[in-house]
Amino acid sequence: MSAYRAPWWLPGGHLQTVYAVLAPAPRVPWRRERWDTPDGDFIELDWAGSDGPLLALFHGLEGGSSSHYARRIAALALERGWRCVVPHFRGCSGVLNRRARAYHSGDTEELDWILRRLRPSTAAGVSLGGNVLLKWLGERGAAAARSSGAETAAARRTTCAAAAPRSPSHLSSTLPPSDTPAAASGRRRRRIQSSSSVSPE
Repeated sequence: MSAYRAPWWLPGGHLQTVYAVLAPAPRVPWRRERWDTPDGDFIELDWAGSDGPLLALFHGLEGGSSSHYARRIAALALERGWRCVVPHFRGCSGVLNRRARAYHSGDTEELDWILRRLRPSTAAGVSLGGNVLLKWLGERGAAAARSSGAETAAARRTTCAAAAPRSPSHLSSTLPPSDTPAAASGRRRRRIQSSSSVSPE
């Protein structure tokens, strides 16, 4: 694997992050499917493409198929003749779940169930999704490919310890309660509840 070299006009991780968010992302013709989970709840998956190898992409914290990175990765996969599926972690598809179970970066049990059912050619994860995928690979070892069907797996993850020295000092301090992942999840849940266009099942 060759080392990454940033373009001369976009140096540094901060500028690259801002550019990725602000640059227009392609539109992807997603098709939604719902799976009932073994514990009586459900997850929703968005699919793109009809033929070719399957890429399973696991999104980051509070992300989903509408995230800019998911749309870019899916568009590249489609250009290369692949299919792409984004399984939404519970509560991230815009619909309230039946059970009070949240997702987290160490929940490999549900990811294992998803991969065993999907049996993708390749699995990839971004941020939190990459963390869960790497943890799953570490736990399953050589059995991961046999159980999931995936020949390869890739993940993009940034650890808090590695990122902290590069963050401005005012961002490295303890987050206020309103900025924690739990608070963000609560706000999303309230938005879903107050939306007249989406109702829980």
